[in-house]
Amino acid sequence: MANITIRLENNDKQEFARICEKIGLSVSTAFNVFVKSVIREEKIPFELSAKDNDDFYNEANIRHLEELKRLDDEGKLHFVVKTMDELRAMEK
Repeated sequence: MANITIRLENNDKQEFARICEKIGLSVSTAFNVFVKSVIREEKIPFELSAKDNDDFYNEANIRHLEELKRLDDEGKLHFVVKTMDELRAMEK
């Protein structure tokens, strides 16, 4: 094993460490993943992101899903099952 020393702005170092933690990696592991991927692909091959870009799981939808679960738990939610033929007939 070898050590590498890099210089970063203190704020950048703290923010990077915070994001790595959210992803579930240590700073050292994140750099090792990056280095191994660059070596294997001979390019910058990927982006790790801590941002949640899945609009489905926004706060409003979570509240709606929780309400549906509550109604289902109380036996107040009823589903109607239709075949594809029945759904197509409803379109006409």
